[in-house]
Amino acid sequence: AVDAPLLGQRVVLGGLSSRPELNGQRGVARSFEGGRYAVALEGGGESVRVRPGNLSPAAAERASSGAAAAPDAVVTAAERGDEAAVLSCLDSGGRGNATCGGGAV
Repeated sequence: AVDAPLLGQRVVLGGLSSRPELNGQRGVARSFEGGRYAVALEGGGESVRVRPGNLSPAAAERASSGAAAAPDAVVTAAERGDEAAVLSCLDSGGRGNATCGGGAV
């Protein structure tokens, strides 16, 4: 079996030199092949292939910065590509209020 601990996880891209504009972008590691993860980027519909060394778990990155984790409704919305719901939550400060977590998912 291939050791791909980030498979299915929310990740943050970093250390990319060929596409530096993607550093700091978040996405979900969808598959692992040829030594790289295929990462579906949040909000853009773009998928990129990235070496494991250029990814870190989004949850760990958030925890170390002291910010609260995103409500489940936001994570679900991001995973299904509902950019409007994610932006609505971010605009509200991500506090898990009616705007952020109370809508139908």
